[in-house]
Amino acid sequence: MQEKKHVWEAENWAIYKDRYSFNKLDTTVTSERIEIIDSRIGMPTVRVMSSTGKKVFLHSSVDPVKEAKKIAESVSSKPGNVIVVYGFGLGYLVEALLETVDERSPIFIIEPERDLFCAAMAARDLRHLLSSERLYILVSDLPRTVKAYFFSVYNAAKHQDIIVTGLAGHRTVYGDFYDQSMRQIKEVVSTNVVNLVTGIRLGWNFVSNSILNLLDYSTYPGIVSLFNRMKGMPAIIVSAGPSLNKNIQLLKEVKGKAVIIAVGTAVKALKKWDIEADFIFSIDPHPLNYEHMKGVDVGRAALVAEIQTHHMIFENYQGPVFVSGDMPILNWFGDSIEKKGKIESGGSVANNAFVAAYKMGADPIILVGQDLAYSRDGHSHATGTIYEDKVYCGGENASYFQVKANDGGKLLTDRAFYQFLIFFEQWIDRYSDREYINATEGGAFIPGTKIMTLREVIDEYCQETTIDVQELIREAQISFKIPNMEPILEKLELRLKDAKKTIIDANKAIKHLKQLEKACEDEQTKKMQQHLKAVTKIYKKFENDPYIREVVEAYFQHELHGIFSRTHTAEYSEEDDFHAAIADYRIYYEKVLEGTKALEDLLHRCIEKFRRNMCND
Repeated sequence: MQEKKHVWEAENWAIYKDRYSFNKLDTTVTSERIEIIDSRIGMPTVRVMSSTGKKVFLHSSVDPVKEAKKIAESVSSKPGNVIVVYGFGLGYLVEALLETVDERSPIFIIEPERDLFCAAMAARDLRHLLSSERLYILVSDLPRTVKAYFFSVYNAAKHQDIIVTGLAGHRTVYGDFYDQSMRQIKEVVSTNVVNLVTGIRLGWNFVSNSILNLLDYSTYPGIVSLFNRMKGMPAIIVSAGPSLNKNIQLLKEVKGKAVIIAVGTAVKALKKWDIEADFIFSIDPHPLNYEHMKGVDVGRAALVAEIQTHHMIFENYQGPVFVSGDMPILNWFGDSIEKKGKIESGGSVANNAFVAAYKMGADPIILVGQDLAYSRDGHSHATGTIYEDKVYCGGENASYFQVKANDGGKLLTDRAFYQFLIFFEQWIDRYSDREYINATEGGAFIPGTKIMTLREVIDEYCQETTIDVQELIREAQISFKIPNMEPILEKLELRLKDAKKTIIDANKAIKHLKQLEKACEDEQTKKMQQHLKAVTKIYKKFENDPYIREVVEAYFQHELHGIFSRTHTAEYSEEDDFHAAIADYRIYYEKVLEGTKALEDLLHRCIEKFRRNMCND
C-alpha cells in the first residue's frame, strides 16, 4: 500500500510540474503544524494548528467526501460563472465541484499553505484533478500572486458572476490571507469591468485622437526630458475631488515654493481662484476633456498630454507641451519616433501626474482634492469643474461600495475610483523611498500616505522660494530636437495601403457570408465548405495582421463585445443556430469595413498634416 502511495505521489508532481511550471514549489514538507490522519470512514483528513495554538480540522474527521459533496451542491452550477475556492486542502471539495458545477465554468483554487499542498500530494491520488483543464490551482501565500494569476483566468466579457466557496476550517486557520485574497479578486473584477466599459465607451476615441495627434507627438519633447529635474522639490498634485473646495484657496501661497501639478479637470476651479499651475496633465480622449480647458487662460503652465488626449487640446494649447503615452499605433513607426517616457497609470489622470512627479524626482509628493470617493452629500467633483453638479443619490450595490475614509469613517466609492485608489496604494508600497502626503482633508484613505492638512503641509514643506519651474521647463524644451519626418510619413503611407487592402478583403468576406447562408439554407454541402473556407482564409489573414486589426476593432468595441457575449452564450447552449452565427460574422465584417474606412480617412488627414508641416519647414 505504501509503495502505491509513492507511485501516485511522483505522478502527482510530474503532472503538476508540467501544467503549473510557472509556480515552482519545494516539495519537502517542513511544517509540524500539519497532521494527516484517517477519518472514521478510512479516508485521509487533515488537521492544522492555527496561530492561536488550536488544532483545526480542514475536512470532516468523520466523512470528508460527504462533507465536500454537501458544500458543492450548495454552489450555483449556472454556466458562465467563475468558481473561486479558498483552500485546496486534500482536494475533496475540488473533486466534488468538478462533478456538480457546469463544465464550462472555470474553478480557481487558492492554497496558501505549501506544506499542506505537499502533504496532499503524498496522501491522495490527485492526478485527475491536476490534469483537469477546468481547474486553475495556485499554491502561494502572496496576495499579489493571487491577483496576477486570477487576471489570466477572469474575463469580464466572457464570465458572469464570481461564486466564492471553500472550507470553513481553512478560513479559520488562514483568515487574514483569505481577506487579502478576496480583496485581490475584487480588484481584478473591478479592473476588468472598468477596462471593458472604457474600451466600449472610448475605444475609437483612443485610436482617432492618437492618429490626429501624431504630428504633435512627434514634434514635442517627451515627459522623459523632465525626469529627475525636480529632485527634492515638494510637488502638489491638484485633483478635482469635492474636498478641493476646503483648501483650494491656500494653493496661491505655494507658487514658487512647490511644483503645482494640476489635472485637467481642476483647471477651471483653479482659474476661479486665480491660481496658475506649473503643469497641467491630460490623458482622456473624450470630447468632454477639452471642455475642462476650453477658453481658459492657463498662463505659463506646461501641458503634459498622452498621445490619445483629445486633439482639440493639442490644437489650441498656447504654452509649452510635453508628451507621453504608448498606444499600439506607435508600433508602426519603430525607432522613427523617439521614446517619450513611460508613465504608469491605473487609468486616472491623477495617477499619471503622481507617477510623473515621482519620476521628476519630487519629494514629498502631496495629494490635494484626491477624494477617490463621493462626498457625504453625494458630490463627485469640486465647485468650478464641469462636473460640479454631478451628485450620486443611490445607495450601495455591486458598483458602489464603502471604503475607509481619511476621517476614520466610511465613504461611498465606485469601481473606477477604487481602481485608481488601488494604483496609488500599490505604487506607494512598491516605491517607498519618498514621502507621500494626503492633504485632501476628506475622501478615501490611501494606505501608505501621511494625513495632513494643506496648511500643515505649507508650514512644514513650502517655505523656501527658490523653485524656478519655468527655467526647468525651458531647459527641457531646448534640449529636444525634432526628428526627421520622412520615415514617419513613409510608414503612414504603408498603413494607408494596408487599410485599402483590408477594405477589399472585408467586402469579399461579406459577399461570401451571404452566399454561405444561402448554401446552408439549400443544404448545399460543397458550396458551404467552399464559402466557409474563403471566409476562414480572410479571417486568418486579418487575425494575423500586425497593424490594422487591433486599431480597427477599437472602432466597434460595443458591437464586438456583443458578438463575443453571444458567442459565449451560444457555448453554454445546446442549440446550434447557423443563422445567428452567420449574422454575427456579417456584423463583424460590416464593422471591419466601416472601421477601416474611418481609419483610411484619419490616415489621409494625418498624412496631410505631416506634408503641410514639412512644406512649412
